[in-house]
Amino acid sequence: MKSDEFKIILEDINEKLDLVVEGHKLLNEKLDRQSEENKEEHKEIRDEILYVKKDVYTLKKDVDTLKKDVVDIKKDVSEIRKDLDEHRENTELHGLKKKKRAS
Repeated sequence: MKSDEFKIILEDINEKLDLVVEGHKLLNEKLDRQSEENKEEHKEIRDEILYVKKDVYTLKKDVDTLKKDVVDIKKDVSEIRKDLDEHRENTELHGLKKKKRAS
């Protein structure tokens, strides 16, 4: 009789152990799927980061070009201002000479 009880207990343990093994197998499969999904997401994110880096590089080059253009424009404006000031001086002096002659 004890032998029958022992067999029943062993069968019960075997069934429970089979459940544990099956659960372990399912968890491994789920982890494998999750790992693959993570690899795909990681690749997508990496690709997006590379794309953004490329855009940032292009924008930096554009900003550098704009800075150089602004420097050139400032120089041009400064030269125009100087020329205009000289022109005003010459025009005012010329106007004063005419007035003095007329007097």
